[in-house]
Amino acid sequence: MFFCDIINCGNLFLAGYEMNTVNYLILAVGILCLIYYGIIICYAGIGAAFSRFWLFTGISCVLLYISKRYMTIKNITLPWQTRLGAIIILLGGICTFVIIEGLIIYHSVMKAKPDAEYLIVLGARIRGTKITRSLYMRLKTAKEYLKDNHKTLVIVSGGQGPGEDVPEAQVMKKFLQENGIEEKRILVEDKSKNTLENILYSKKLLCKDDAGVVVVTSGFHIFRSLCIAKKQGLKNVQGLSAPCDRILLVNYYVREAFGVIKDFLYGNM
Repeated sequence: MFFCDIINCGNLFLAGYEMNTVNYLILAVGILCLIYYGIIICYAGIGAAFSRFWLFTGISCVLLYISKRYMTIKNITLPWQTRLGAIIILLGGICTFVIIEGLIIYHSVMKAKPDAEYLIVLGARIRGTKITRSLYMRLKTAKEYLKDNHKTLVIVSGGQGPGEDVPEAQVMKKFLQENGIEEKRILVEDKSKNTLENILYSKKLLCKDDAGVVVVTSGFHIFRSLCIAKKQGLKNVQGLSAPCDRILLVNYYVREAFGVIKDFLYGNM
């Protein structure tokens, strides 16, 4: 009986220790999310895309920690069915996220073969007529490829969105011309509003569906872009990854996972 009591006490201690560890982990995640949100808005402004995700997640984790502490103090226990369902949903979400991020990261480091017939450069936001960091890195990557592969034609793809004075493609063409790329090598697609339209409208400028194509975009965006391109019938397509802003890297990669899920559910990839 004495040994049984010791074992029971040990089990209770371990259970309490594991619960405390989970609680503190939730709190730590919440604090880190709130800190990262602060970094994003200080660096890129309060309107930075997807920044509110970190604010919402941080507040949710802190509130969850407080509620779990309250339930522990008041000795409130949820039914096992509820706890099991929550665990299954949580583990399913984590596994899905890890798989998607693995695919995104894997494709972000792939290298494109030389001598493609076409380079499709996907647009990114501009401010007025000013090129943003993301678009600059895509154009710089495209310029380097084009200077090494003199027969490759380039399609600059991007329409005009909110806060943009001209279509993105117009600014992209000007940048490439100013950096030594001949005008006759540049084709313009200036109607698209998203990645699907980038591919659809650029495809119309190709001489054939099986032409050798390299899609230039930010590293986190390569996987989704290639999946959409293949879904739209491009048979010989590769990706060329442009560097990303390091401070916003985590924000971009997490946001992209939701973009992949959205396009998958909409049947775009």
